[in-house]
Amino acid sequence: MKKVVIIFVFLFCFTSESFRAQPAANKTSTDIISQYDLSVKILSDLHRIEGSGTMLLPAAATDRDSVKFVLWSRMQNLSVQILEPKTAALILEISDDKADGDRTWTVKPSKPFPANEPVLLKFSYTSDDKPAPQFNISPEGSFGGGGGELWYPQTSFKEREIGTLRFIVPPGETVVSNGEGISTAAQKAKGEFVFRVSNPVKFAFAAGKYQVFRRSGKIPFTLYLLNPNDKAQTILDGCAKTLNFLTNLFGDFPYQEFSLVEVDFRSAVGGTSEFGFILGDDAEFKNFNLSYWAHEIGHQWWGNVVRSKSGEFGQMMFSEGMTQFGALQAVEFIEGTNVAEDFRRNGYRGFRDYHSASGYFKLASSGKDFPLTLHKPKDQNEILLMHRLANSKGFILMDMLSRRIGRQRFAAILKRFIKQKAKQLTSWQEFQQIVEAEAKQDIHWFFEQWFERTGAPDFQLDWKQEGNIVSGTLSQPALYYRATLEVEIKGASSRKLLKTIEITNGETKFNWSVPFKVDSVTLDPNYKVLRWLPEFREQSSSN
Repeated sequence: MKKVVIIFVFLFCFTSESFRAQPAANKTSTDIISQYDLSVKILSDLHRIEGSGTMLLPAAATDRDSVKFVLWSRMQNLSVQILEPKTAALILEISDDKADGDRTWTVKPSKPFPANEPVLLKFSYTSDDKPAPQFNISPEGSFGGGGGELWYPQTSFKEREIGTLRFIVPPGETVVSNGEGISTAAQKAKGEFVFRVSNPVKFAFAAGKYQVFRRSGKIPFTLYLLNPNDKAQTILDGCAKTLNFLTNLFGDFPYQEFSLVEVDFRSAVGGTSEFGFILGDDAEFKNFNLSYWAHEIGHQWWGNVVRSKSGEFGQMMFSEGMTQFGALQAVEFIEGTNVAEDFRRNGYRGFRDYHSASGYFKLASSGKDFPLTLHKPKDQNEILLMHRLANSKGFILMDMLSRRIGRQRFAAILKRFIKQKAKQLTSWQEFQQIVEAEAKQDIHWFFEQWFERTGAPDFQLDWKQEGNIVSGTLSQPALYYRATLEVEIKGASSRKLLKTIEITNGETKFNWSVPFKVDSVTLDPNYKVLRWLPEFREQSSSN
């Protein structure tokens, strides 16, 4: 463990009383809200930032021998002072010291921090000049994501903060960040951008020589483009239509306005949903991809407003599974049922094809499968796998659940849940309990069968026609699944019938009167139920 002893004299006149004047808006008992006065100088030409400011940590019920915060290891030259309560010296210890990861810093005062008193720290640091997946400083555009590298000191990755953010950039650059922009036109002209953050968030920013396009409406949109683009209006209009649909599905939008910001991630990151804006990779601004934008906008509710407790089951379903479900519903509403069907089967065109049933079965065939809500990831690889499972299997299960309960009723349940759990920690168990209580039917089996098991059913349909009677058997191997499926019966001259059949065990027989010669009988023609198909078997065996 490394130790640094810092001795200093108190000449700084800023006190925690003046900083405490900012209200901890919407604070809940589950939040540890730190308050910041953070200044970030973005040195684009040098590919680095210089950060400084104060961090007010909430009071504790007992005396504290130390306080801790976390900072990315590539934030260097860290200096820390204790402004309040006053003490003569501190020891700064590093633990979890990684060459390229998060460092935990422990601040130990010369005597314990008293109970019921906040701790005000003053800090400064600089970054190195190397890019990372969610942090990059460059003349072509700079950004720092709130869910990626820890580019400012934080009590922990999971907690959220409020305060004032100040960014200094070269004149001609524009900064987008969280909260309310309060800088004057004169300040902006000099390259100074100030934001007041009253609701707890993870801080994020983007800066560059942006072209700015605005779209008025109930929720105003602003588009920030680094590169010339004739698709600006198409993206604004498409996102406005998408947001209008998602508010009908999830409830009122959490922010007064919304921004879409172009960055160059230079990595596999396609986009990040920050609090009140989206950082989108430059490739995503070349055309409007409904699935991409609906998914990212959906995170403004799921992941930002609704959060699961750390280490709980089903965390990825609360973020990725729910936002992907919202994207599927938006695609079906805006582009039609045929496009939605293809989305479920093979993925949305022009987007990640592994976000589909086909993608899920490739994972399952290679042994990469976990129960969506009964597995806690042990490491980063399992976290990424759960992410992919929620985006390939999970969203289809949510679609099936909404059909089972009824689309309107399910949307009403989601709206009430989001409103009830806004800005507090919740769990998949709480979500399941609320859905079961409000579904107006027995739905517990659905959660057990689909979310708490691996795999999916492999249904087989055999049929024959004798006279006007079509008879047959719907079968499946153990473990049995319960499902209600459509059966499409087709004849000549476009004649067809649509029947439904429910299977609960190994076999279900049927006899239907059909007044025409039958050419084909197709199970679940629109692929509304997650299940094996012959083509999925072929794809899996060829990999």
